[in-house]
Amino acid sequence: MILLADSGSTKTDWLLLKNGKEHLRFQTMGFNPYFVDTSLVYDTLSKEFTEKFDLSLVKEVHFYGAGCSSETNQAIINNALKQLFPNAETTVDHDLLGAARALHGRKRGVAGILGTGSNACLYDGKDVVETIFSVGYMFGDEGSGATLGRLFLSLYLKNKVPAEIADAFKNTYTYTPEDILTNVYKKPNPNTFLAKFAKFLKQQIHHPFIEKIVVNSFDDYFREQVSNYTGYKEVPFSCVGSVAHNFQEQLKKAADRHGITMGRTLVLPMEGLVEFHTS
Repeated sequence: MILLADSGSTKTDWLLLKNGKEHLRFQTMGFNPYFVDTSLVYDTLSKEFTEKFDLSLVKEVHFYGAGCSSETNQAIINNALKQLFPNAETTVDHDLLGAARALHGRKRGVAGILGTGSNACLYDGKDVVETIFSVGYMFGDEGSGATLGRLFLSLYLKNKVPAEIADAFKNTYTYTPEDILTNVYKKPNPNTFLAKFAKFLKQQIHHPFIEKIVVNSFDDYFREQVSNYTGYKEVPFSCVGSVAHNFQEQLKKAADRHGITMGRTLVLPMEGLVEFHTS
C-alpha cells in the first residue's frame, strides 16, 4: 500500500492506495515543522492511524507539506513517519513539489499555488529546479486570497468601491470598519481573515470593478513571481488552489497578457499526486 499526504498548517489530507486504487481517505491536523516537533507528529498519527489500517502493510509514504523545504524541517516529519512505518520507504518534500508533480506529472512546466498565499516554481518533470523565496502576505503573495482580500478591503474602507458593491458587502457581512481593523491588526492569522473575502469577490466577479482587482492582482503574480523563471513562456503554467480554481477565467486573462500558456488548474493536489505515484 502507498500512503500520500498533502499537509498545510491547519489540516493534512491523507489518501491510502491499495493495488493502485483509493482504499481510504481522511484528514488530520496540519503538520508544519515550524510549529510541531517529531514527538507530536508521532503521538498524533499513532492514535489516528492504528484505528484505521495496518501500518505494517504500507510500503511507501510520500508526505508533501508546508514548511518542509529544508532537510532539518523534513527530518522532523520523516523521523516520526519512519517510526510509524518500519516496513515503508518514507519521503518528505515541500508542498510546492507536491503541487508541481500533481499539475505536470513527469513533464516540464511552471507550477503555481494560489490559495490563502501564493507561490510558484520551475519544474523539470521530477524536481523543482528554480524557485524564489516566499515572503508572505506582507511583502508578496501576489494573486493570493489574502492579497485579494486586502486590496478589496483597502478600497472599501476608503469608500472607493461602487455603491452597489458596498451594499452587497454590507448585506453579506456584519463587519464594521473597526471590526476589520481589529481582525487584521490585533487578532491571530490576519492572512486567513483577509483571504475569506475572496469568496465575496467570486460572487461579484461579474462586476467590472471587481474583475479588474482580480485580474490586476494576477498580473502582479505573473510579473513578480512566474516571470522570474528560465523559459517560462516556453512551458505550460498550471496552478493549484482555491483561488486558481475559482478565478480560472481571470487567471487566463492575466496569463495572456504575459504570453504565458495556461495548463490546468486543480482545487487540491491529491488527485494529481495519485496519478504521479501510480503511473
